[in-house]
Amino acid sequence: MPTSLHRSDYGDGAIRIQPEADDIVVLALEGDFDRHNARTLGAQLDRAFEKQKNLVLDLTEVTFMDSSVVNELFRAAHVANERGQTAVLQLGTAPPVERILEIVGIESVLPRARDRQEAIRIIEEAGARSG
Repeated sequence: MPTSLHRSDYGDGAIRIQPEADDIVVLALEGDFDRHNARTLGAQLDRAFEKQKNLVLDLTEVTFMDSSVVNELFRAAHVANERGQTAVLQLGTAPPVERILEIVGIESVLPRARDRQEAIRIIEEAGARSG
């Protein structure tokens, strides 16, 4: 499946968009994410939701994130919930990023997966419960 890469004009972060299945897309974030590239992330999240896709937000290669990115993750959870879609975090990232997500309680709104297979299983189970 094709992968596309999006970089913002600022910051060192990149977002790889990887179609996983007809109804699942992976947004794989790499590098540093802050207020300069949070808007790019938000636009990619919106685009996926508009296309009726469930999301795997793969943060395994994120080395830094600030509150603007955390806000986008919470917004993604809210939008997915409103639209009847599922968003899952795939973690296993840098300890400072893990700590930030733990402090803000992100797992209270977005389920966590250790790897891609587990993330897809969580999405499939959510679809089975709602279907």
